[in-house]
Amino acid sequence: MTRRIDSGKREELLSQACEILSRSGVVDTSLRSLAAQMGTTGRMLIYYFGSKEKLIVEVLDHQQRQFEPDPDLSPSIADLRAYLLADWESITRGEKRIGVRILEQVFGAACAQDSPYTAYTAQTLAQLISNFETRLLAVGMPAEIAATRAVVGLTSLQGFVMRYFTAEDPTTVDRDFLRLVDDVLLAPF
Repeated sequence: MTRRIDSGKREELLSQACEILSRSGVVDTSLRSLAAQMGTTGRMLIYYFGSKEKLIVEVLDHQQRQFEPDPDLSPSIADLRAYLLADWESITRGEKRIGVRILEQVFGAACAQDSPYTAYTAQTLAQLISNFETRLLAVGMPAEIAATRAVVGLTSLQGFVMRYFTAEDPTTVDRDFLRLVDDVLLAPF
């Protein structure tokens, strides 16, 4: 007879894995090393998640569930600007920071041939682009412009996040991100 998965224990393992992977990295941390840092065994992690790759995807899903998108879409460009700047703050310094560090590593790993993260990355990027496009449409941006700016915005955001996490002086990245928002994403249409 198969044992039931303890959902509380599973959530605890996901939280611990998220914290550790954000510090030590997705690629450089083996399942055995991760388990040891969590005070458990690799066998226990496999029991709950199946593989390191599945655990990492579950960690990302766990993080995303904590930050469900705001269903209220404002028709105001000023509100959208405020939303984008608040999201940038949360991604770089706030509560989304840990999950974003892991997400960026998975996106990079998805570029490898036959990566186990390719489908997850493609699906996640498509959803993020769609979410941003919806916000741009809500402020009255024409559909073809919103579609282009959503792709430009999301792909630029990835580069800005990498620059921010690796820059000697992140304030320069903040300044450049603000220019992206004002001069490109929210430029007159």
